[in-house]
Amino acid sequence: MSTKQWGVGLIVVGLIIAGISLLADTVGVGAQPGIIGWKQLLGAGVGLVMLISGVVLQARERPAKKAG
Repeated sequence: MSTKQWGVGLIVVGLIIAGISLLADTVGVGAQPGIIGWKQLLGAGVGLVMLISGVVLQARERPAKKAG
């Protein structure tokens, strides 16, 4: 897999994890409806880190190969 493919994968998975974490109460799997708990914040944080890592990988340019 190329670096850009890893970047896209991390972006997608990060968005999914953050989205599910923040919408847990709406879906009905949250512990206390209407309150964002520490588990939801942790999940959102992990998703955000993955998303940012994916953006960095996506934006990174590969060094040019020297002709030998």
